[in-house]
Amino acid sequence: MIDIQLQSAAGKAVVTIGGKLFTEYVYGHYICRPCLYPVLTPDGQRLTRAYPFEDVAGENQDHFHHRSIYTAHGLVNGFNLWDENVAGPGHGSMLQRGEPRVSVDDGVAHIDGTVDWYGPGGQQLLEERRRISIQADGDLRVIDQSSELRALYGEVVFGDTKEGGMFAIRVPTTMDAKDAGRIENSEGDVYDSGEGEETTWGKRAAWVDYSGPVADGQQWGHTVIDHVSNPWHPTYWHVRGYGLFTANPFGVHDFLKDETQDGSWTISKGDTASSRFRLIIHPGRGIAGNSRIAELIEEYQSFGG
Repeated sequence: MIDIQLQSAAGKAVVTIGGKLFTEYVYGHYICRPCLYPVLTPDGQRLTRAYPFEDVAGENQDHFHHRSIYTAHGLVNGFNLWDENVAGPGHGSMLQRGEPRVSVDDGVAHIDGTVDWYGPGGQQLLEERRRISIQADGDLRVIDQSSELRALYGEVVFGDTKEGGMFAIRVPTTMDAKDAGRIENSEGDVYDSGEGEETTWGKRAAWVDYSGPVADGQQWGHTVIDHVSNPWHPTYWHVRGYGLFTANPFGVHDFLKDETQDGSWTISKGDTASSRFRLIIHPGRGIAGNSRIAELIEEYQSFGG
């Protein structure tokens, strides 16, 4: 049912489910970080924003660096590995080392490889061993991302800034919660259709769900779970009504609106730290109508770190 094929010349790995395209892992060095794009429903509706890869009528075209589903951070040893403003002081890059290894094992597609984090001058900052596992669970799609963050070249400091996401998504414009979408978290906070305050922003939570209509009006959603083994659990969330959805453990002074706070996090030279997240892509608005989502959250949190 699930298959993955490496297309080396195009710099991507293509994942199909039931013979239909689900997603592509795009890793070619024409972009400054690997990402998953497109991400599609079984009938081909986009589940993430197309920009900057494609121009789609009616989409917002802000924040060029919000590349579908990705990992990035705006302050790593003082360097910006988040945005792509080439007119500014320069940005770093996160580049796939060679080709990833792809396989299918017992109905799960795997993408394994090394992502090197660089400063704007080519400074080696961090080696990341990343594994992405993708599976179908009925009409749900489950993506697990696990990383070993290796400080091989010296101390690595993730600075305190809201501009980042250890797991980040830009949802399609039709799903934006300031308009027709909905955000909820494990703590019971909800921001729905632009009503009231964005109470889900800057809060700590074990999981967050962002759902709403895709282009044809069907309701779909993304549930991202912060694993209990992560050193920052439960993470803060930089999740906004305009469509940005990131797990950002480090932007504490912004989230708490308190300049005396410092959410910086350090990996000492020679040490390795882990980062793990699960994404459940589901039909429907919110998670209350599908008990399988809660089961998958519990299943993920119950196995070892």
